[in-house]
Amino acid sequence: SKFRRENLGFVFQDFNLLDHFSLKDNILLPLVLADAPVQEMEERLWPIAEKLGIDVLLEKYPYEVSGGQKQRVVARALITRPQLILADEPTGALDSRATDGLLKLFGTINGEGQTILMVTHSTKAASHANRILFIKDGEVFHQLYRGNMTNEELYVRISDTLTVLTTGKEGGYHA
Repeated sequence: SKFRRENLGFVFQDFNLLDHFSLKDNILLPLVLADAPVQEMEERLWPIAEKLGIDVLLEKYPYEVSGGQKQRVVARALITRPQLILADEPTGALDSRATDGLLKLFGTINGEGQTILMVTHSTKAASHANRILFIKDGEVFHQLYRGNMTNEELYVRISDTLTVLTTGKEGGYHA
């Protein structure tokens, strides 16, 4: 528990927010569990909330905000300054606009040095990653690196790989 609390941040598909807590309290929960001083909690909260554009929503409850706003409570995963963020289908419950916003946010966070490991079935979400591992029957089947590819080019490469993975036929696939 201590290792998980100090080194890992989690982003879930269904948000996993506590309905009776405000967004602020949901974000601060990992620090409360770590017995962090109140002043430290406040000092960590405001920069993250402003960066994510949820500073004006902090006193609201989960049922008072949209899915995209709920997913911005990814701040809860960042507040402890973890070594690794684990994201489980983070765009699965979002509409296309909220998905675009979250993927852009992940890109910014990753660009600042935060490692994010995302599990997804979404080709669109995967096309925003720097490295994609394809797993079949518990084994790494193939991997792609972004290199100089745009999101659109990487999307095509992912689609081609998925065709081979699911059908065994190479079609437009280029390894």
